[in-house]
Amino acid sequence: MKTILTALILSLVSATTYAAENAYDFTVTSKDGETLGSGKIHLPFKLGADGKGTADWQFSPTQSTSTNKYWTSAKARLAAGKGKANAECKNAWFTLDFNPGWADNNTTVSWALDKDESGTFYFADFSGGHPCALFRIPRPAQRDTATNDIISFLVKRPYATRSARRRAWTTPWTGGSTAPSRG
Repeated sequence: MKTILTALILSLVSATTYAAENAYDFTVTSKDGETLGSGKIHLPFKLGADGKGTADWQFSPTQSTSTNKYWTSAKARLAAGKGKANAECKNAWFTLDFNPGWADNNTTVSWALDKDESGTFYFADFSGGHPCALFRIPRPAQRDTATNDIISFLVKRPYATRSARRRAWTTPWTGGSTAPSRG
């Protein structure tokens, strides 16, 4: 019984950690940059990694109105304020379907993550998909290769044994134009 309880607790902790790692804030803006709403989405995979599954979302519209005639219809599809979406990412192409199973009056997102800062938010009706806003999940800035090299250097452990590491750091430096090598 103790083992089962421990396994249950561990699975709940890992599920919570998994969800927190894949929770993202997002904003929906007009093409002019006016914020139309914001929310949070819990993806079943890390943004940018290949994956597919159901995402939980929450959305709060602002009082702003867009000049795009399709935004009002798209906003109405999100009126519940929360729900489930079909999420997929393959080869850095990210898609969301906020109304899975609907054949008409649907809201979707398509985003080339490796090329664009924002995805396109669509309202789809019987005549097709209509771009009506921009969808953005802020992502951390990409590090340049020099920064990656420094971080890589700092986390390396070049010594096989503790005594070799201790010897390297306690050997007195005798001078010269450069500091002694540590690896």
